[in-house]
Amino acid sequence: MSTKSFMNTVKNARRGVSLAKKVHYRLAFVVAGLVGLLCVSAFFVWWQEKGFKGSYLDALWTIMFTLIGQGEFASYPHTFSGKIIVFFISIFGVAILGVVFAEVMQRIINSKIKQLIGEMMGINTCKFEGHVLVCGWNAKAVYILRELLASGTQAALIAKERPDNLDSNVFFIQGNPSERDTLIRGGIQKAQSAIILKDPNFGEDDSHSILTALAVEDTAPDVYTVMELYNPDNERYARYAHVDDILYSDSLVANITAMCTQNEGISPFIRDILSSADDGHSFAAFDVPEEYKGRTIRDMFDYLKSEGGLPVGVITPPTAAGHIPSSEWISQVNPPEDMTITLPMKVVCIVKDSGGRKDS
Repeated sequence: MSTKSFMNTVKNARRGVSLAKKVHYRLAFVVAGLVGLLCVSAFFVWWQEKGFKGSYLDALWTIMFTLIGQGEFASYPHTFSGKIIVFFISIFGVAILGVVFAEVMQRIINSKIKQLIGEMMGINTCKFEGHVLVCGWNAKAVYILRELLASGTQAALIAKERPDNLDSNVFFIQGNPSERDTLIRGGIQKAQSAIILKDPNFGEDDSHSILTALAVEDTAPDVYTVMELYNPDNERYARYAHVDDILYSDSLVANITAMCTQNEGISPFIRDILSSADDGHSFAAFDVPEEYKGRTIRDMFDYLKSEGGLPVGVITPPTAAGHIPSSEWISQVNPPEDMTITLPMKVVCIVKDSGGRKDS
C-alpha cells in the first residue's frame, strides 16, 4: 500500500469514527428520519399506487414489507413514482434501519457488559430487599453464606476484595463496610439483617467491627445486627453501637468441642441442627401468635408437635422498661408446661429443613 493510499484510509477511518459518534449521540434524530421516510413513502404509495383506495395504514404496512424486501410492491411497483419509492426505501431506508438496529444492539450490549463488569468489580448497587448483608470477609463467611443461601435467603457481601470462592448468587460490593456510602450500595436500608465479621484486611482487633456496627446503626437503625467479637472486653463498646446480638466464635467452637468430647456420638446431631444446607433439621425461632396469650406452654407445645416441630424453649423480654434487644431477652429451655404465656414471646423449635426460608 502506498503512502497516499494509507493516508486516505486513515482519513476515511477518522471520518467513520466521527460519523459513528454523531450517530451515537443523535440516535433519536436518525429514528425520526426513518419514521418520516416511511410515513412519506406510505403516503405516496397510497396516492400514486392505490389512488387513495383502502386505508393509509394498509399503505404503511406495504412500505414496511418493502423495507425488508418482501411483498408484491417490492418486486412489481405499478407506477414510475412507485419505482422511485422502492429505490429510496431499498437504499436509504435499509441503510438507516441498519444504523438504528446496530446502535440499539450496541447500547444493549454495552449496558449488559457494564453491568457484568460492575458486578465483578463490586461497584454496582444491590437491589435486594429483605436480604442479609454480610460485612467483612474471613474463613467463616463461606459457611455463613452457604447456610443463608441454603435457607432461601438472599445475601450480599461487602469486602475489600472479591473472594475467589464467592458464590455467584451472592451480590458483591467492594469497599469498606464501615463507610456509609458503601453500606448504602449494599442495600443496608432495605436489608433484613446485617452480619458483621472480623475482617483481617481491616485490622487484627475488634475496632473495625465496632466502627462498622456504628455505621450500620447510623444508616439503618432498624436493621437487626449480629456481630462477631473476639475479645469479650469489647462487648460494652459493641452495646454502645446498639448491636442486637453478639457471638464469640472461638468460645462457641470450644463449647461445642467440649460437649462432643463429654458425650460420645452427639456431634452428628449438633451438625444437623446447626446447618440449613442439608436435608436434616435446624433451629428456628417464631413469634408466639396473639391467640396464645393467656394460654399455657403445654397448649402451644402440643400444637407445634402436631405440626412436626420439636419445641425446646421460649425467649421472653426482661421486666425492664424500654426497648430491649432480642439478644438480651431471657431464654428458658424446657419451661414448665403450666407456665402462662405473656406476650411478646418467642418459641424456639427444631424443625425439618425444607430448602426454603424459615419465618422468624
